[in-house]
Amino acid sequence: MKAIGTSSIAIVTLSGLIWTGWMIGSQTPQGEEALAKAYAMYTADAEAESDLFAPNALRALVCGVGETAGRGDAKPCLAVAAAGRLFLVDAGSGAVSALQSRSVGLENLAAVLLTGSDPVRSADLDEVLVGSAGLRSSTTLPVYGPPGSYELVNGLNLAMNSQGAPARLESWAPAPEPGAPVIVFEADGLTIVAFTTTEDAHNGRVGYRFDYRGRSLVVAGDGRAEWAEAAGNAEVVLHGARSEALAQLHQQQEAQPTPFEVASTARDSGAGMLVLTGVDPNPMIADQQVRQAKQSGIGGVVAGQLGMLLEMPLTSQAVNVRPI
Repeated sequence: MKAIGTSSIAIVTLSGLIWTGWMIGSQTPQGEEALAKAYAMYTADAEAESDLFAPNALRALVCGVGETAGRGDAKPCLAVAAAGRLFLVDAGSGAVSALQSRSVGLENLAAVLLTGSDPVRSADLDEVLVGSAGLRSSTTLPVYGPPGSYELVNGLNLAMNSQGAPARLESWAPAPEPGAPVIVFEADGLTIVAFTTTEDAHNGRVGYRFDYRGRSLVVAGDGRAEWAEAAGNAEVVLHGARSEALAQLHQQQEAQPTPFEVASTARDSGAGMLVLTGVDPNPMIADQQVRQAKQSGIGGVVAGQLGMLLEMPLTSQAVNVRPI
């Protein structure tokens, strides 16, 4: 199956000085000043785009971050909103709290999409189910993921049933094969496909592509999604990456690809913008990772910080980035 969506490259617009403030560090006077200016500049636009579920854009909120430099602190979560629905890609620890603190309700939650079947990506799955049970019309919450997610989800159901939980998780394993993506959702102009590569299939990893009325977004987790045909010509790719120096320090030679490697392959696939997840919390190191990725020549690179919102309007090719 060929890639879905447009092949145009997005025009990247960073809202005001927000990323200057975040990369400098809001704890410094320079960072505080930059953030204050950015928020002041963006107030009018933010009010106009305040409805996360408005049908006028494809949106993605970073509600968790990947592991940094082999520290074992991964809490992956991305909330994607389109066609009036919410999809969580991974539900790492603290995902529900991160959404609640930003006034993002779970009443529109349609499904959880796991990029892997390990506990790190499902740490908050029970909280997601319980937190949405009284809000959603259905008592069953679909959970898509690789084959190994069946056992994980069934185990959670048994544990929650023993506690009298009124709702349950419904496990689905689309089991895409390399070069053969599988559609997991299609309605109201939104199509979501699960895909994998030869290496990711061996490691139990899948990626997801969202196409909504001409806008496209790929979530790779920490796999090798940008190597897949289904990820081709995506306007935005979100992908984990590590610092080469820190990887050597922590002896993580075989782990995730470096920012330069990720950006180079994403560029070759036709991606317009790269969002690096799992960047180091140290602003100086994070800035170094972004600089490494930019050396590839890709159109735009952003550090995927917690609370970052990507907005892809249907009326233009812009990609607006701001915190909420």
